[in-house]
Amino acid sequence: MSQKNSAPQGATKQNLIGANVNTDTEYLMRFLDAVKNVSERLRVDVKTYRGNTYIDIRVWYVDAGGEYHPSSKGVMLKPTLAPELLRGIALAAQSFDPKGAA
Repeated sequence: MSQKNSAPQGATKQNLIGANVNTDTEYLMRFLDAVKNVSERLRVDVKTYRGNTYIDIRVWYVDAGGEYHPSSKGVMLKPTLAPELLRGIALAAQSFDPKGAA
């Protein structure tokens, strides 16, 4: 049986993502760190995984010790999909307020 959720020897906190441990993932830059609620934050990072660069939009949760960790709630996508995603978010926002959101 594989140990998908346990960190391999030598792995560090910074290169582990969510419930599925990815030791090939490397953090490059954080663009958003917004408070979602008292125990969660929404973060937008640029990361590399297996030599490819991705945008990671993910909910981070706080543990009992007060440290934040990435959750499995999120998506990691190719940067080429960003304009399409932004259009979708803008359209969703306009559906709530056709005059104010854009």
